[in-house]
Order: sequence, then structure tokens, then C-alpha cells
Amino acid sequence: MKRLILAAVAVLSLGACNTNEKSGVEREIERADTERADAITNALNEIGSEVDEQPQTLPSGLELKFTRRGANQTLAQPSMASTVLVHYEGSFVDGGEVFDSSFARGEPVDFPLQAVVPGFSEAITHMRPGDEVIATFPGSLGYGPSGRGPIPPNAALRFRIVLLAFQEPGGEPVGDPG
Repeated sequence: MKRLILAAVAVLSLGACNTNEKSGVEREIERADTERADAITNALNEIGSEVDEQPQTLPSGLELKFTRRGANQTLAQPSMASTVLVHYEGSFVDGGEVFDSSFARGEPVDFPLQAVVPGFSEAITHMRPGDEVIATFPGSLGYGPSGRGPIPPNAALRFRIVLLAFQEPGGEPVGDPG
């Protein structure tokens, strides 16, 4: 999956390099890049389907709004003991300023769920590989009264999260085959 996403970024980057005079080799590279971009688009479309579900608020105060469901909803969901591979973008509920984004860096991130803030990890335990969710939560499920780095104390946060894959301790990786 990392290779697919990196290939998409490379294709988009190459497409931005436009010159008026192209050699035969450059035209061939451009054609190949277009074919790869089409293949990547098709693969991403197979990951799942967009949904228009109502947000649900959990007892903890976490609000989840699924925007995409993975192609295989029979896959397991990660537990709090899982290590996950995700793409995410974190922003402040007040003002919407983005403070961190793996999408902007062009590479997904893997980490144990126990190593992140409670709202983020709880959201992921409700997902399956290929799902995309907007998770909104109060400061108590984020960095709490102390804050951290650019995040002030008790800040309400919103994360766009795409779960690509996960692995339970001692288990096989679980990912969406799309």
C-alpha cells in the first residue's frame, strides 16, 4: 500500500513538470505516467466506496463520521494492542488549522495504538482496513490539560483517518486487498 501511495505522489509530481518542447522519450515517459496514474486511480477506487452516514457520538464524547467504507467489511477491526498503518490529518475544531498531516508528507505512518491520544486510538478500533473517518473529540480525549507542542491545553481536535492495515501482536497483517 505504501508503494501505491508513493507512486501516486511521484506521478503527480512528474505531471507538474511541464515544458512546451518534449522529446520522444519525454512523451513516452508522460504516456507511461498517465497509464500509471490511471492504474493508481482505479486501485484507490477499489479500496472502498464513499458513504454519506450520519455522525455517531460515542459515550466517551468521540464523534465518528465515516466518509468511506473499505471494500471488505468482513475484515477484523483492530484492538488497542494493534499496530496500525494509517494516513491522517489533524486539525483544530476551532478554526480548522491543520497541525499535522501524513497526507501532506506523502507517506503513511505506522505505530502502536497505545502510543497515541485516546480519541485517535478509540476511533481506529471502530474502523476496518480501507475505511476513512472524520473523528472529532474533546480535549479530554486529546492532549488534555497540559497540551503538547502546537496543541494548546484542552484543545478539541478533528482527525481525518484512513486505516490502511493493522497487525495484532503475534498475528498476521490485516489489510484491504484493494
